Order: sequence, then C-alpha cells, then structure tokens
Amino acid sequence: MAKPIRRGTRTPLQKFFLDPFTALFVLIIYTFFQLLPAKKASDFGAQIGKLLYRFMKKRNKIARINLRIAFPDKQDAEREEILKNMWQHWGRFFAEMPHGEYFYKTAHIKGLDTLKKLHQNKQGCFVCSAHLGNWEPAVSAPLFDDYYLNPVYRVANNKWIDKIMFQRRKGVLIPKGSTGARLMIQVLKQGGGVVILCDQKLREGIDVPFFGKLVKTAPATATIALKMNLPVIMARCIRRKDGFFDIEVSKPLLMPDKKVMGEEKAVYELTKSINETIEEWIKETPEQWLWVHHRFDKSEYK
Repeated sequence: MAKPIRRGTRTPLQKFFLDPFTALFVLIIYTFFQLLPAKKASDFGAQIGKLLYRFMKKRNKIARINLRIAFPDKQDAEREEILKNMWQHWGRFFAEMPHGEYFYKTAHIKGLDTLKKLHQNKQGCFVCSAHLGNWEPAVSAPLFDDYYLNPVYRVANNKWIDKIMFQRRKGVLIPKGSTGARLMIQVLKQGGGVVILCDQKLREGIDVPFFGKLVKTAPATATIALKMNLPVIMARCIRRKDGFFDIEVSKPLLMPDKKVMGEEKAVYELTKSINETIEEWIKETPEQWLWVHHRFDKSEYK
C-alpha cells in the first residue's frame, strides 16, 4: 500500500498539539461506534445528524441553494425535509464507518458479474460513484474472492485522522495528486478496479451539464479511460428503509468513438454520461446526496 501524501503544510501548533488532540477526540468517537452493534451505531448517528441540522447554518445555506437549483418545482417545505433527512443520513454514515464490512456482507448486490468478468480477463476499469448513499461497504471488504476496489481519496490534512478514518480501507489507497495518478495507472494496468467519486466540482474541470447548469467537472476519468481503452462502470450503494443497503453495479457505459468525433468531444460525451447517471441517482434518493458542497458556479451562492 502506497504511503499517502498529505496536502498542504501544518504549522507546529497544528502538527504537535491541535492535530493529535483532534485525532484523539475522533478516535474516541470512532471506537465508541465500533463497540456498538452496527444497527445501534447507525441509529445513534442519525440522532447526531439531527443536531448537525440545527447547528450547521453555513452548510445549510449552501445546501438550500443547491436544492433550489436541482428541484425548482418542489415546495420549500419539501426541500427542507430533504435537507433534514440528509443530515440524518450522513450522521448514520459516519457512525457506520467502523462496520463497513458488516454492511457489505448484509447488502443486496446486483450486477457484480460485470466486475467478475473483467477480473477474469485481467482488465482494469473505472468504477464511478458519488457522495451518495454509503460507499464504505464497497471499500471495506473484498467484493469477491481476492478482488478489492482501490479508492481514490483526498488525504486528510491531519495525518492522524487520515490513519483512523481512511487507511483502514482495503485495496490500494490512491491519494489525489501526481503521486496518486501514477499509482492509479499502475493499478489499472495490472487489471485492478479504481473507484472514484465523480460528483465534486473541479476548478480546472470542463463545463458539463448537471441539473440544467453547466458545472466544472473533472475530465480525468474519461480521458484516461479513452486513452487506455478501459470500461467505465457506474456503481452506487443506497440505504434501504430497513437500514441495510442495495449495491448496484451497472454495465459499462457506452464509450464514444474518439476516432470519429475527436478526443476532446469524446471526453466531453463520456463525462456527460457520468453526470447524467449521477443526476438520475440523486433524483431517486435526494436525501442521500451530500448537498453541502459548492457544486455549481460560485455566482449561484452570492
């Protein structure tokens, strides 16, 4: 497993005092949830989510703007209910992190044959998901036999929190950045599956439609997939009403012909297909998407 590279530098105060004490606090909470039965931990997390809804005013302001953009036809009360349920969902998400393997083993899984076939053929692939539902079960255990998904993730600035929260994941951890890019190519060439959350804004991204707006979207997944002739698979892990999960793995997306339309247009079309799939997912379970990020143009948030 590659050693992650931390983003940014830490002051001596952060490095030797604030970071360790913050990590200790996170470790105590994490251990508490780890000691609870999985379902009780999840229910406790939902109560924390209710409190976050009341106190996260700046994040709620962003979320309400995003919800108005995405669902202009809904009433304010409907959108507010989505927001309340979102905080409960993400409270559960944090509390469920120590129990990822349990929730994978209890999930209903559809479409895993797609990945099995690629594994048999020793073919690498991208598995695109979003900040939707709970992706932890899929990176907390082998999906089958000795097949692990290898997650791309943003390394926490606090190295201790990074160890507690993220380095327990299975597979090869791929940090964002140039070092991670080289590692990702290596994993793909060896026939591995790289899972990446494809729904965040990238300042240097390309303009692609999302909920009727052009949003900056990272083109790297499409660019590499087209260059290396790799399939792009969409996958999600959605919470059911009973508290367990449905994992759905799609067939590979239709790959545009870059010889016919040119590489730039092909990258755009494939990225557009990814965004369209994520948008449809969000419409189905809006309370399970993370609405608190600046996903649209900054002018929307003034």
